[in-house]
Amino acid sequence: MFLRLFDRTGDAALLDLAATALRQDLRRCVLREDGALEVDEGYRTMPYLLDGSVGIGLVLDRYLALRDDEQFAAASRGIDVAAQSQFYIEPGLFSGRAGMILYLSRKHRSGTAGADPVVAGHVRRLEWHAIDYEGRLAFPGEQLLRLSMDLATGSAGVLLALGAALHDESVHLPFLGPAYADRPLATGRR
Repeated sequence: MFLRLFDRTGDAALLDLAATALRQDLRRCVLREDGALEVDEGYRTMPYLLDGSVGIGLVLDRYLALRDDEQFAAASRGIDVAAQSQFYIEPGLFSGRAGMILYLSRKHRSGTAGADPVVAGHVRRLEWHAIDYEGRLAFPGEQLLRLSMDLATGSAGVLLALGAALHDESVHLPFLGPAYADRPLATGRR
């Protein structure tokens, strides 16, 4: 929220508030032995977009595009490691592999992330969960119990992540796309 407000107003105090909020989020994280920074839930650690470090990383990287901070840069490197595991239980966007594809794809120009071997591996491993449903490709949702077509847990989220990795135009989650100043206005002007 503070970063979006900064986009509109340019008020540097909003960046300070964003930094405070990010530091609070990072306090909940732990650095694992493999170098991955993940949210510590007490009995497990989480790398995911919804409630893990990759969600923090999306905002953290936007902050780092505006202001240097060594603690945040180190955290970003650890979050990158968390997004590169070969195994995630679910395929979905918010709590699975598709979220990792989206996160890693943001570091590439539109349409080029598929050439990155880590992203390409994630895309290939989506096959583990792919299901034919009435002649169409579908993915199971939360806990792999049933098919889901929604953005958070199902096929729509997988499609968004694949678009972020492979489409030649920018694909992103609402509210986490380009900065306000970088978006064309409805009239076509900037």
